[in-house]
Amino acid sequence: MKLKLSEFIEVLSFEISWLEGHPVWVFLSFLIYAAIIGLFLNAIRMSIKFERINEEGRSKTYGGFSKDLLIIGLSIALLIFVLAMNSKI
Repeated sequence: MKLKLSEFIEVLSFEISWLEGHPVWVFLSFLIYAAIIGLFLNAIRMSIKFERINEEGRSKTYGGFSKDLLIIGLSIALLIFVLAMNSKI
């Protein structure tokens, strides 16, 4: 079986179901989406950790930026991922 980059893009963008895609492309797509979710989770974790360590310095560093926005971003990313998966299965 030949691996085509166009097939990878189709699997990554959910044009082809992960059940029908080439296992290599499905695995790489999973790694990409897992890394994105991991980045959101790490940002939330670091925000909470920094807030506990240095509460007064947090407002100087971040200003009015709230970690709630990170949680909302993670929720939206997960929602888009689930909806895309459900539409192709």
